[in-house]
Amino acid sequence: MHVRSAEPGALPLILTHGWPNSITEFTRLIGPLTDPRAHGGDPARAFHVVAASVPGFGFSDAPRETGFSTARVASMWAELMSRLGYDRYGTQGGDLGAYVAPAVAQAAPGHVVGVYVISGLGFPTEDDVPGMTEAERAAYARLQEQDWMSGVSHHALLRAAPQTFAYGWHDSPIGLLAWMMQKFREFGTTGEPPEQVIDLDLILTNVSLYWLTGTEGSSSWPYYDSTSSAWPPGQTAAPTGVYSGPPGIRRLAERHNTIIHWPDDNPGSHHFVAMQEPGAVAADIGAFFAKLR
Repeated sequence: MHVRSAEPGALPLILTHGWPNSITEFTRLIGPLTDPRAHGGDPARAFHVVAASVPGFGFSDAPRETGFSTARVASMWAELMSRLGYDRYGTQGGDLGAYVAPAVAQAAPGHVVGVYVISGLGFPTEDDVPGMTEAERAAYARLQEQDWMSGVSHHALLRAAPQTFAYGWHDSPIGLLAWMMQKFREFGTTGEPPEQVIDLDLILTNVSLYWLTGTEGSSSWPYYDSTSSAWPPGQTAAPTGVYSGPPGIRRLAERHNTIIHWPDDNPGSHHFVAMQEPGAVAADIGAFFAKLR
């Protein structure tokens, strides 16, 4: 999707979805970003929005070879923005998109003005624990209590054998829906049934997009190809902002990123927050890039 703003001076912004998500994730975010005036926002913070399906997801063809890492997708995004005539732009992403968005800045230094991720920076390892402050230890304890940390690790599962599981998802729409609803419940909400915090039509649209395009399996390939670590790598080619710092620890995130935006109190449960709180996400994206225009 490519939606240009009518506002003069709008900043181009490429949005990258996560898994198990799609460009459906952004359908209610595009209005507040491209036309903030109509949504009670500052028109000086408008964006031209580009939302592209990651290869193997939905409307984007599946790769025909291995090695389609998030870095390779990022290079494609840089080329896409160039072909659209955008020389200076921002990047945004959550989940899988949080790997791609920073990589675009590395692929196109001097063109990316800022990188905005939903969360995922500054997560400690066991090696970091001895040097933590009391407040950081409390944040680490909260992280360990997160449902998505104790649930089924889709990272490990998809890195190990994505095609094996894909046959079941591809053969059964009920199986696909059950798997995705489990993910929405595990790390997409704060304990409520997903359909109570995300519009049911939006959830069904997202799952249907996978089903109707037959991309249940190919959407797993980027994990197989590139996510060798649990969290996105850092980058210093452009300033970074996050929608939700906690439960990450800023001091740790700053070892590998130039953090200039790290709020503590944004609403939502973060993994699918663009679907839950599009107004809040749009406002925070606007606040971050206002520092960089």
